[in-house]
This record gives sequence, structure tokens and C-alpha cells, in this order.
Amino acid sequence: MKLFGKKGDTAKKGIEKVARPEAFTIKIDPSKFNLATKPSGPVHEQLETLKQKLTKLSSNVENNLMLVIRAATKKNNDLAQSAFEFDKEYIQKGKFEVEYLCLAYGSFQALDDENSRLVSMARDIMQKLEQIAVYALNIADKTDYIRLENIEVLHKDEYDLKPMGDITAEMIKKAVEAFVSGNSKHASETLDMMKEIEEIYDKAVKKLKSEVTDDNITNYTGILSVVEHVKMSADISCDIARMLL
Repeated sequence: MKLFGKKGDTAKKGIEKVARPEAFTIKIDPSKFNLATKPSGPVHEQLETLKQKLTKLSSNVENNLMLVIRAATKKNNDLAQSAFEFDKEYIQKGKFEVEYLCLAYGSFQALDDENSRLVSMARDIMQKLEQIAVYALNIADKTDYIRLENIEVLHKDEYDLKPMGDITAEMIKKAVEAFVSGNSKHASETLDMMKEIEEIYDKAVKKLKSEVTDDNITNYTGILSVVEHVKMSADISCDIARMLL
């Protein structure tokens, strides 16, 4: 009975260690956003600020996606936990701010058609980045339930999840850059990079299906989920790119 009590204590500590941040606890003050129905300065300045905020949000989403892939491939629960903390501290706050700016500018200011379209597009991109951020946390959730071979080898895994994640992060960056800079070339490059993602994805799925057994199906299902979530993130970056072409 005493031994059982120790096991229970250990399990409890484990749960506490990976406890997720509670929802709706974002500490941010919208009164500092300097919103007004009539901007004190030129409209293009506030829209430039919006673009900068969106770029920062995109960068944080990219970083967290790469972080969770590293956590999953190396079975690093501490790193996975840090992804939830990073999401709360930086991504959720960034999304909150971009959303406020988009709604205020688009709904309560007399913008011309071109600027109204820009603000609307910024909000659409913000929502897509938010979905990718959720996918990243879904990957982090799998960390404790999957195992890849040779996890001690730096930046190496048998399904090429690391390069798949790096390429996807670059696609997200290029897609948002296309919006911020107005350079459609970045959008086209994003779509071109999807070919690499599809090659890695197809190869990984084929390998999983050919090697799955009753003994490893639970582990392989978790790995497949990670592969799927990375590809879905790449798909979303392509959705952003197509908006700009």
C-alpha cells in the first residue's frame, strides 16, 4: 500500500509538471493600442503598424511550430510544455492585438476601399495563423506518446519531420511577407515549396503504412498525426499565398 502511495504521488507531480496554462488569462491592456475613430496621423502609418504586428505574430507562430516538432522528435516534454507557455505569452497576445487593430480600423474608421480590403485581408491572415498555432499545440500534445528511432541524433529523424517543419515555417514567413511587402513573388515561392512538403509527406506516410504492426500502431498513429499537422500548416500557408495572387 505504501508503494502504491508513492506511485500516486509521482503521477501527481508529473501531471503538475505538464499542466497547461489556463484559458482566458491573457494579460494585455487594449487601452494602450491608441485606437481612435479618426487617426491622429496618416492612415498609412497605422496600417504599417498593423503589418508589423502581423509579421511579429507570424514569426512567433513559425518559431513555435519548429519548437514543437523538435520536442516531438526528441521526446522532450519540457520543450513541449514551453510551447504552451510561449503560445500564451506571445502568440495569444499578438493575435489579440492584431484582432483589435483590424476590427477597429475596418469597422470604425472611414477607410477607402483599398485600405479596407487590406485590413480585412490582415484579419483573415491572422485567423489562419491562429489555426497554425493550434496545430502546433496539437503536435506538442503528442510528445509524450510517440517515439522515433535514434532520437539522440541532433536534427535527425526517420520521417524528415525536422526539414518538413523548417520548410513549412519558411512557407509561412514568405506568405506573410507577400502581404506585408506587396510582392507576389513571395506568394508564388510559397506555392512552389509545397511540392517539397508533399514529397516528404508521401514518403513518410508510405513508410508508416509499410511498417505498422499491432505492436507499434499506437506509436505510429501518433507520428502520423504529427506528419498530418505539419502538412496542414503548410496547406494553410498556401491558402494565404493564394489570397495574394
